[in-house]
Amino acid sequence: MSDQNYTRSEILENLSYIKTLTNYKTEYCKQTSIYFIVWGIIWIIAYPMPSFDLSAFSIGVSWLTLGIIGWAITLTVYMKQDKTDPLPLFLRAQLRYTWIGLFIILGVFLFLIYSNLLPYTFENILFYIVLVVSIMYLLLGIVLTKEIFFMGVWLSILGMITFLFFPNVMNIIFAVIGGGSLVLTGLILKRKGHGNE
Repeated sequence: MSDQNYTRSEILENLSYIKTLTNYKTEYCKQTSIYFIVWGIIWIIAYPMPSFDLSAFSIGVSWLTLGIIGWAITLTVYMKQDKTDPLPLFLRAQLRYTWIGLFIILGVFLFLIYSNLLPYTFENILFYIVLVVSIMYLLLGIVLTKEIFFMGVWLSILGMITFLFFPNVMNIIFAVIGGGSLVLTGLILKRKGHGNE
């Protein structure tokens, strides 16, 4: 009898854990959708700039300004969400390792560029941005949701195909398809979050 009670107790504990995870993923979909939408819009605005007759300085300042705006929105939304609904401890630990991994990969990229093992041209930097973002989504997707993981796969494939076969229209493709995909992923995550309520 005690074994049966213990098994029932264990089952209830596991069901409670699954329910907590499901509720968190639903909430997470709603919370992260804004990041995809914001950064997708920034890509749509920023990537076509080299196609216009603008100086490298103007393009750099525009990217820097849009990046600061994007990070300001991202950090503001993150701080607000973290106060109202902080991450569970186990997910916080997993995400910490994910971000450490991403910064190590970013460090490797910067080292390779600094030591001239990777070419340092404006077009290549735009391609590297897409690759680093796709790696970030792959790492986050492993911990969080499959939609983010598939977005990482899609962006890495899009980046490589575009860079190899369509370098002349790379900025437009990254803006329309890359940025559009980010916005679309944000809308899907938002709808998924509302749909699971």
